[in-house]
Amino acid sequence: MRRVHAILANAARAGAAACLVALAACSTVGGDADAGKPAQKSEGFATKLLLGNANPPPVTPPEDLAIKRQCPPVDVLQGAAAYPVYDTPGSNDPFALRYQATLADTARECSNLGVEAGLRVGVVGRVILGPKGAPGAFRLPLRIAVVDEQNRPVYSQNHVVDVTVPAGQTQADFSHIEDNIVVPIPENRFAGWRILVGYDPAAATPARASRARR
Repeated sequence: MRRVHAILANAARAGAAACLVALAACSTVGGDADAGKPAQKSEGFATKLLLGNANPPPVTPPEDLAIKRQCPPVDVLQGAAAYPVYDTPGSNDPFALRYQATLADTARECSNLGVEAGLRVGVVGRVILGPKGAPGAFRLPLRIAVVDEQNRPVYSQNHVVDVTVPAGQTQADFSHIEDNIVVPIPENRFAGWRILVGYDPAAATPARASRARR
C-alpha cells in the first residue's frame, strides 16, 4: 500500500511539473516566431492601469479649427483710436488736455456653438494725463461692434471701462475682454465680416469726481 501511495505522489509531482512546462510554453504566444516582439496590448493596458485610467472617458468632439481661422478680423473704427478729454468742453487746445485714452492692441477668438458662434474680443489701451490732468479714476466709453460683409451691424455694444491713474503717476494701462458676443454663423463663414472697436464719445459718462493729488 505504501508503494502505491509513493507512485501516486510521484505521478502528481510529474503532472504538476508538466503543467508548469505547459504554462511556460503558452506564455510565449506564437512560439519562437513571435519571440522578441513587444506585447502591445499588454503594455497599453498596463499603462492605463499605471495612469489610473483603465476605462478612459468617451472622446470629446473635435474642436472646430476652421471657425477659428475664419474668425472676423479686428479693425479700429476710423477716428476712434483715441479719446481726448479737455479741461474746457469743446476745446481742442493741447494745453487744456486733461487726459487722453488710446488703443494699443486687440485680439479675438471664435468658437462654434452649433448654428451660432461665440466671439471673445480683447482690447488693451492706455490713459495718459495731459497738462491739465491729475491722477484719479476715469471712465472710458469703449464700443465693440460686429458688421457683416455689407457693413451692416450684427452686434453693437458700448462698454464703460474704469481706469485709475495712481498718485504720482502720469499714465495707466488697462484691458477689457468682452466674451458675451453671440452671432449666427453665416453661409459664407464670416467672409468679409469685421469686428470693430473704438472709443464712442457719444456714449461717454463724466469722469469720477474723486481725484488724487500728485
